[in-house]
Amino acid sequence: MNQDAVEYLDALAVADRSRALALVRRVQARGTSPLDVMNDVIAPAQARVGELWASDAWSVAQEHAATAVSEAVLHVLGSQVPPPRDPSSPVVVSCVEQEWHALPALMVAEHLRSVQIPVSYLGANASAEHLVRHVHEVGARAVALSCSLSASLPRVRRQVEAVRATGTPVMVGGAAFDAEGRRAAVLGANAFAATASGAGDVVRRLPTAVSPVAPLTHEGAEDGLAVYADREELTERLRQRIVANGPGDQSSRWRRALLDHLPHVVGALAGALVANDSSILDDALRWLDDVMGHRDAPDSMTEDVLAGLQAVVSEYPAAATLLSRKAPPA
Repeated sequence: MNQDAVEYLDALAVADRSRALALVRRVQARGTSPLDVMNDVIAPAQARVGELWASDAWSVAQEHAATAVSEAVLHVLGSQVPPPRDPSSPVVVSCVEQEWHALPALMVAEHLRSVQIPVSYLGANASAEHLVRHVHEVGARAVALSCSLSASLPRVRRQVEAVRATGTPVMVGGAAFDAEGRRAAVLGANAFAATASGAGDVVRRLPTAVSPVAPLTHEGAEDGLAVYADREELTERLRQRIVANGPGDQSSRWRRALLDHLPHVVGALAGALVANDSSILDDALRWLDDVMGHRDAPDSMTEDVLAGLQAVVSEYPAAATLLSRKAPPA
């Protein structure tokens, strides 16, 4: 990170919005554009916030407070951008349903506004039904969906289906996707934006109207959708198995954290099958191993999770086959 981002992170560490805004204004006084502040100060600092949570240096509450400060700063920066000359037919920008990581979507919205593309920003957790209704209400030219968690990829598929059924093109982006956009293509998106700053160029290349998305036909897709539909029951069965068979004190801090993260692992298995990309599960297990390692979990923890997951999804052939090929992260 550059020095400005380091100082901005210091302000986030104490959730000091006034201090963060003062730092941003000093950077702008040197002639830095709002867009460059977003890219060079806020984005790297927020990435570091996520790393600090993963390493157990920051609590969940600290992460949330820091992100709230950055959202406020982004709104201030966005207010400095001139409104588009033609505000009709906006791009609807939203997080996928049941996902609350709204900051990436907000950055996309502000980047689009900065290049004179009108935006209707919905923020976090927009259901497919509400998204479609809003598309009709505002006469959207496109929908931009942000997805940060691989466990949310089956919901991306549902929302892509719903939006494309209206004839409206869909652009997707976020940490849940691979850099080449293969997952986006499998899920039926019309385009993939690898970065917020490149979203404007992608939007301009979108067609004005699209056909409904084709059904998923790859091996494992049906099982993936079934695992996703049954995810709450599967997660509860996995929790019970780990509580009954896993090592360590049942009340230990690491075990409580593990039980909180199991829904993501089950969701990532569904996402891997629906998006036809087994590396999604690899990444989820590697992430879990890293997060739990910083919380002093035993070395056998990831192996226990894999064994438990194999047991609870045995009635889903494609899921069981995928898991049989996996080994705990080295």
